[in-house]
Amino acid sequence: MQPPPRKVKETQEAKVAFAEQVARLQSKHQQESELLEEIRSFSKQRAAIEKEYGQALHRLATQYLKKDWHRGRGDSADARSVFAVWRSVIEATEQSGLSRLSAAEGYRSLTAEALKSLRVAKEQRTKKGLEQLQRVQGELVDALRELNKVKKRYCQLEHIADVAREKAADAQAKSKKNDHGLFHFRTSLQKLCVKLNARLTECDQQLTESRNEYLLTLAAINSHHGHYHATDLPALMKVIDGDLYDQLRQQFTVLCRTEIDTCQSTQTAFCRIREDSTQVSREHDLKLFLQDNPAFTKGSVFHFQAAPNDKVSSLVHRSSSQEGVSCLDKEARKWATKAAKDYKIITHGERVLQTLERRRKLVPEDEGAGVEQKMEEVKESLRKAKVSRVKAESRLALLLSAGVDVEPWVSSAMSQANEELEKERRLSEARLSNGDISPMVSELRCLQHRKMVCILYLYVF
Repeated sequence: MQPPPRKVKETQEAKVAFAEQVARLQSKHQQESELLEEIRSFSKQRAAIEKEYGQALHRLATQYLKKDWHRGRGDSADARSVFAVWRSVIEATEQSGLSRLSAAEGYRSLTAEALKSLRVAKEQRTKKGLEQLQRVQGELVDALRELNKVKKRYCQLEHIADVAREKAADAQAKSKKNDHGLFHFRTSLQKLCVKLNARLTECDQQLTESRNEYLLTLAAINSHHGHYHATDLPALMKVIDGDLYDQLRQQFTVLCRTEIDTCQSTQTAFCRIREDSTQVSREHDLKLFLQDNPAFTKGSVFHFQAAPNDKVSSLVHRSSSQEGVSCLDKEARKWATKAAKDYKIITHGERVLQTLERRRKLVPEDEGAGVEQKMEEVKESLRKAKVSRVKAESRLALLLSAGVDVEPWVSSAMSQANEELEKERRLSEARLSNGDISPMVSELRCLQHRKMVCILYLYVF
């Protein structure tokens, strides 16, 4: 009989997955940097070799064909991948090598400086993107640590409740055995039973609240994790890639056009390569990359792990006050309000981004960096608000599945949010019409106000 599988903490599991993602992205960056270096080296040598006879050109093409082209399990077999296009270029160069006389001017357009600048820009984007990715991953790891704390408290309370249940059962059994004993002894046993039953009720109440908190936090973490894989991770990967594939597409197109113009004998081969190079896109290469690296598409889903003696695995309705108000109703009101506040922050942030985008097109170049910095800050606020809203909505969805009527709370909170947004929009327009404040300053103040409200809300709850 094999031993049971070893349990791995969610935090450790997430750290391992995140570390693999960062390592894979660094490896991808290294491969692309090597590709840029190869193109740069090839263009420089080709411009000089084109002045010589075709034998030297043939040797150069052969030199590059000896390289390892298996940089991904599917890259070399797909004609639209950047590595396959690059290999086709080298092969066509080898075929037409002996007939070449002079094409130096065409190849000089693929200057070393241009490729060097492209590589430097890519390294800067990669460094910035990986730092931001690690920050986002850190937020998720922190959330998982909080989940572990909640889970630990739940297990402790379940153990306490189990002990209280055993003591109450023992006292009840002793009381039944001594029904015909001395009066004062029976009275003591009855008082002990009442005391232990009261203690058991209190423990069950605390256990229910802890279990509810665990389930709600678990739902939020799963939504946060899903949002990370569906939104944050693809967005950061896009930032890291930037316009690299557009630049590579241009480089391949120029290279192919030079070959076609130089020698009609190789026109057929290089026309085919040009067609392939025009299909080079980040989306397709990203698809190939994701196929070879499932760590970016297979996100873990965390499940509720019940304590050994706990038979309940769902939210439980229980009144938390003498008026009979359900604790789940309080949770529904709390998270509906939170989702509405995040909605207001998102709406304000999108307005600010639109204003900043218009301003960036008008300001001088030396002021553009300041505007872009503000845009990055607003985007970060938007991202955090969207994550917060996703988590709040997941809690509401879990409450709804448990039978809680969340619609009145959501409708009320969203109606109030829309009214406040409309009121603030009209106030902003009134200020603009009076010349009191610029559009960007007005929207930024509104966004900062929303952020402060959100922080105070989290502090209160």
